[in-house]
Amino acid sequence: MSKIVIGLDLADKLGISAIDADAERLVFSDGITLYKGDTQKRLLRLREYLLEIFARFEPAEIAIEDVFLPARTSPRTPISLGELRGVARLCAAERDIPVFFYPPRKVKMAITGYGNASKEDVVHWIENEFKIKVKDDNEADAISIAWTHILERRFTACQE
Repeated sequence: MSKIVIGLDLADKLGISAIDADAERLVFSDGITLYKGDTQKRLLRLREYLLEIFARFEPAEIAIEDVFLPARTSPRTPISLGELRGVARLCAAERDIPVFFYPPRKVKMAITGYGNASKEDVVHWIENEFKIKVKDDNEADAISIAWTHILERRFTACQE
């Protein structure tokens, strides 16, 4: 069985990807709006969607973008992101799937070779590498997070 890595970009709009690490092939990606307005419904939708994806792809590992908060962030943003992250971690824990976190700079460095790369640079690399057209930044971020994890695991294996 192939080793599937799920990449998650948790925000109001969810970016999600599934990459077959063994074949180095993107098998699924999407960017979806979870639910506008009602926080409880958004969290429940995230849980339902993740459980569907986990059942469909049976991932070996999950990679999530670490929280990055610009200087002018609403005080509610960290709480909202923390809630989404908590739901994702709980869904993974229920299925005993290890979760790994990567800061945005590390992801940009792994994908483009430059830690301060623009979103456009990341999207361009993802579209060229995987021969797809992404819907939005969230989808591109999810793919780049999963790919960064695969590269990180490969590098760690070489060090052992």
